[in-house]
Amino acid sequence: MNNIDFESVIITVFVLVDDWYQEEGKALKAISPGAKAEMSDSEIITLALIMDYLPFPGET
Repeated sequence: MNNIDFESVIITVFVLVDDWYQEEGKALKAISPGAKAEMSDSEIITLALIMDYLPFPGET
């Protein structure tokens, strides 16, 4: 069995999340006031998924 490197996993997850978000996810989000975010919604969702599903020994 071949191993896939961490960067490839993150890129793959981001592409899948971003494609979904552009087609369906945008319609689910209400307009939010405030300063412009530094990260896109797709990036935030990707980080949340990676943190939830990949085993890391700690929060760092």
